[in-house]
Amino acid sequence: MKLFILLLLSSFSAAFFTAPSHAKGSWGGFVSASYIDVSANNYYGYNSGDSGPLYEAGLRGFWQLNPNWSLSGLIIGRENGDWFESGLELDYLSLNYQTALHQDWELGLKLGRFKLANGIYGATQDVPFTRPSIVLPLSIYPHILKEQSLRADGVRIDLDHFTASGQQYSFAASIGKEKFDESFTRRFLGKDQGGKFDSEWNTSLHFSARPNSDWYAALEYRRLEMYLNNAIDLAGPQSPIPLPFDFNIDTEQYIASLQYTQQHYELTAEFTMRRGGTSAEGKNQFAKPLESNFEGSIDMNAYYLQAVYIVNPQWSLLGRYDSSHFVDNDIEPNLRDLQDITIGLTWNFHRNFQLKLEHHWFTGTSMIPPVRDLNFSRTNNPERYWRLFAAQLSYRF
Repeated sequence: MKLFILLLLSSFSAAFFTAPSHAKGSWGGFVSASYIDVSANNYYGYNSGDSGPLYEAGLRGFWQLNPNWSLSGLIIGRENGDWFESGLELDYLSLNYQTALHQDWELGLKLGRFKLANGIYGATQDVPFTRPSIVLPLSIYPHILKEQSLRADGVRIDLDHFTASGQQYSFAASIGKEKFDESFTRRFLGKDQGGKFDSEWNTSLHFSARPNSDWYAALEYRRLEMYLNNAIDLAGPQSPIPLPFDFNIDTEQYIASLQYTQQHYELTAEFTMRRGGTSAEGKNQFAKPLESNFEGSIDMNAYYLQAVYIVNPQWSLLGRYDSSHFVDNDIEPNLRDLQDITIGLTWNFHRNFQLKLEHHWFTGTSMIPPVRDLNFSRTNNPERYWRLFAAQLSYRF
């Protein structure tokens, strides 16, 4: 990754020196502090209850190198719960090219670390002011896959068409590798597991239409394949005979999005269908007969319905119903589904300050970590009915 960033910065420097007279830039950022209280289960850590303060800060920059080339990036610092790594993270950093193919068409190219579309809020969910709630609907934006649904390292192409009557149609295609943090293995396989997941070169296709100022619709396809090599040993460190495995997750996801906006309200609905499964390869003769223990379907259908009522520029109210459901009947009910009823309030008491409050009533635990704990003696997330309260204060500059 260091070599990748070095090559990227070298490209930026070369582009900069070709046309310094046109270069101009801007920067900004945000700081937020959140408090999350959970009545049961392990949403933000290994133990249920008060999350304590959670901090986020981001610094973004944009540099116009010449009329066609630009550089953009965002660095984020976090202090998270047990399931996520804390510290500094490069959210995105890309060299961008944009040109007009015709008076109604624009072509864009991003090279480097870019944001994935991943639904209506996927590309901007890192910034508190751009999301409708503190906790986004877990059906489309799952807690366990948060870091892997945001960005990829590779190439993205965007094609936009604008009509004389104000309509806009956009198409995006990308190929890249997702960045996995060190704690993803624990979120998926339990807190005792080590090793780090790696990504294959995955593809993403996105189409959106804005026929007028009221309506927005989008369709997206995404392939996500990841693997964990030489990191699982079912026998444990005390056993004289190791049982090592390579582990693989391969999924395809389809997302359909629809949003209707008026002056005082906004209605949003998104539906996703995920298809795929897990598998493993035993690395010695003793492990191979146990490969079937890792085979499983992760097929899922999920959706949410959301309404935001904008009282005035300072106040807005939110209501949402969110539902996720695994297709496989062999999964126990508590891990098979998740329903969430949410009410929330946003107060923009200053142009640079925002306060969000929300309460969630959950049924089921399918989209919170760990997904599949390899320590079979441990019972995770046993409570079927649980609640979550969240508060967040944010400042932008």
